[in-house]
Amino acid sequence: MTTARPDPSAPPPLPEPGVPWRALSVARETVPREATEWEQPPSEGFRIVAHLRGAALFDADTGDGRWRTASCAPGDVCRIPPGHRVRVRRRLVGPDPLELVHILLPTEVFGRHTAEEPGGRPVDLRALERLPEPDPLVVTMAVALVRAREAGAGQLYADSAAEYLAAHLLAPLHGVATAPGALGRRQLDTVVAYMRAHLADRVGLDDLARQVALSRFHFLRLFSATTGRTPHQFLTGLRIETARRLLETGDEPVGRIGRSCGFSTASHFTTVFRREVGHTPTEYRRLRRAPA
Repeated sequence: MTTARPDPSAPPPLPEPGVPWRALSVARETVPREATEWEQPPSEGFRIVAHLRGAALFDADTGDGRWRTASCAPGDVCRIPPGHRVRVRRRLVGPDPLELVHILLPTEVFGRHTAEEPGGRPVDLRALERLPEPDPLVVTMAVALVRAREAGAGQLYADSAAEYLAAHLLAPLHGVATAPGALGRRQLDTVVAYMRAHLADRVGLDDLARQVALSRFHFLRLFSATTGRTPHQFLTGLRIETARRLLETGDEPVGRIGRSCGFSTASHFTTVFRREVGHTPTEYRRLRRAPA
């Protein structure tokens, strides 16, 4: 039996000391263990969800009707563009509940930054969508925003924070010119986001090349030149990174963690993990949790 969070249209509001902020809104949420389904109707602002505590495995549909498997752990951030309806089915990993901070940015703040770029054109905020991926800066800012809101910080603080967050999110799209023979920053972000969203799936070279409208051979050459690794090596690194965080933060069985990260069998997971990390998954979990 699943339990949906009541009133999914917005996260639980924080107490509002003083005058509400105009530039952004921020709310802290603790997700109980029994809440296994969640739905976020479309909003007019750009939503950022920062993960402070707890870990989970989940399937998500961000409005296109496709369910994608991913995982979240402390330090991860989700980005949801305006107009996107999001549905999530999740299973918490370990004893801790999920502690989240929701930040809602108005779209106008992105427009102001785009206008300042040479020849700037309106950015398609859909390009900024992400399922959970590490972003320590945003998580640190989320904690600071919650504390500032509770302390009654004024409009100037909120205005500055909103501008900084928008600039941080747009920076990859306004980066330096692409080097010849390499993927552009936006192309690389698109491919890496696809990898993270499909860690548990079979991901082929054609799937990745299709995300940036390149032939498989041209994509392979450009990706390897840009990252110094083949797409398979890079994807394996993402899978191992996610597995490490899940082993450190939860009590999910090792075999299940391996499958959720795209390893077909427990033995395959153990072999690759030991090659990349130097320990088996079980040894790694024990070492990371040993008293200092």
